[in-house]
Amino acid sequence: MNTTTYGEPCPLCHAPLLLDLLQVRSAQSDYPIAERVTGRRCPGCQAAQPEQWTEAMRDHYGDI
Repeated sequence: MNTTTYGEPCPLCHAPLLLDLLQVRSAQSDYPIAERVTGRRCPGCQAAQPEQWTEAMRDHYGDI
């Protein structure tokens, strides 16, 4: 199941990042048994500063 939640502060503007999560659930449990971050977003920084955003994400998380 895919979901979105808030995460760590954005390295550029310090607003909470939106985390895209993939949750794995079991039929025997009401709670996710595993979560994987599939993406990080900061709508303001991605639109206003795309190059800086890409560089900051690469430096902090090694992705994008």
